[in-house]
Amino acid sequence: MAKNYTFNANISCSATSGTGYTQSQSGGFTLNLTGIDQLETGRKDIATTNTVIMTAPTYGKVVYVRNLDDTNFITVYSNATAGDDVIGVLEPGEWLFTILRDTQAIGANADTAAVTVEYFAVEIDANA
Repeated sequence: MAKNYTFNANISCSATSGTGYTQSQSGGFTLNLTGIDQLETGRKDIATTNTVIMTAPTYGKVVYVRNLDDTNFITVYSNATAGDDVIGVLEPGEWLFTILRDTQAIGANADTAAVTVEYFAVEIDANA
């Protein structure tokens, strides 16, 4: 049975230059997701070959992936084949959050050795 979820996100960041210039930005949003049939979350080991993070949803998806490795990077893509439709390259400790309106699987591959990621991926309903 389809379920409804509310996703709340807030971010605050600042940067200071060597010359003393400082810039700060913060913001947040709430995303209501209704009629969700597919939700995947947890930690997964990403191999140096194609590793599916989320199977293909019916509509689009909300995706968060964080590289938990200390030394190795991963490439995240929106397709069943590594190298196609790259979403991002995550260096150690980096993360991405995005909304994709396609129906492709989310996959990844590590550069030199297996990497553990934390992730969540939620199907978006047709009206989102």
